[in-house]
Amino acid sequence: MTSEEADDSSQPDGVTTTEGEDPTTVDRLASQVEQLESELDATKERLSAVEKNVRWMAQRQASETGRSICPSCNAGGALTVERTATGKQKVECSNCGERLV
Repeated sequence: MTSEEADDSSQPDGVTTTEGEDPTTVDRLASQVEQLESELDATKERLSAVEKNVRWMAQRQASETGRSICPSCNAGGALTVERTATGKQKVECSNCGERLV
């Protein structure tokens, strides 16, 4: 790479071009980046849904059995269930202190 290519401010950060580079290659790579970004966003959404499901399952198991594994710290038997003054169930981890509502 020459000093002119390194100092070219017309290119976005991190993008360098070389002589004879095919514009179709650039377009193809840009479309691949867009596709990967959309797949990453979809994966993040699915992960969030799975985390919510695991949290709900741990809360239900703790409510039914009285103790369960905490989804945050993975401590076995750390979730305890207590009743509040209003009669609602309070599920709390005795290891990390996180409350599941």
